[in-house]
Amino acid sequence: MLNLRMTCSRLAFAAALTAALLTTAACRGKHSPAAVKNEEVQESGPKISSAVKMGDAASADQLLRGFYALEGNAWRWTAGTFTVLLRPPLAAAQHGATLHLSCSIPDVVIQKLKATTLTAGIGATRLGSETFRNPGACTFSAPVPPELLSGETVTVDFKLDKTLPPTPEDKRELGLIAVEISLESK
Repeated sequence: MLNLRMTCSRLAFAAALTAALLTTAACRGKHSPAAVKNEEVQESGPKISSAVKMGDAASADQLLRGFYALEGNAWRWTAGTFTVLLRPPLAAAQHGATLHLSCSIPDVVIQKLKATTLTAGIGATRLGSETFRNPGACTFSAPVPPELLSGETVTVDFKLDKTLPPTPEDKRELGLIAVEISLESK
């Protein structure tokens, strides 16, 4: 009788151990730390890029404010102030980067305003400014010091000193036409 009880106890223990092992193995898939981590990455939203092309729908979430609807599948009018979220490029926290804005100043802006000055900054730090007096394609560039690029993202603010005011035909304040904004490693 004692041997039968020991055998039953061993069988019960073995069955419980087997069930526990099977349950653990079954739970490894979706709920393992690696799987949960991957889900968080996938659910965290679009990847933040160091370059934002206005025509790229995947980076539209990086246009924080001051950008109007996409036109011509490639560009957007801006308001007088506009802000973009960028990812610092590799090694930018050590070497700095260069901010670039590829844009266009329409002839109507120059005819009415004669000139417009664009200033860029990150937080309280002014990166640079440039005055545009001629219509057409242009590029604004400014160096960005390494200490401003130590985080995972950086918010860049732009401000124009003059814009076209809203009209009865177009209720928007119009600044310039943005095509691409990027940070490039030095």
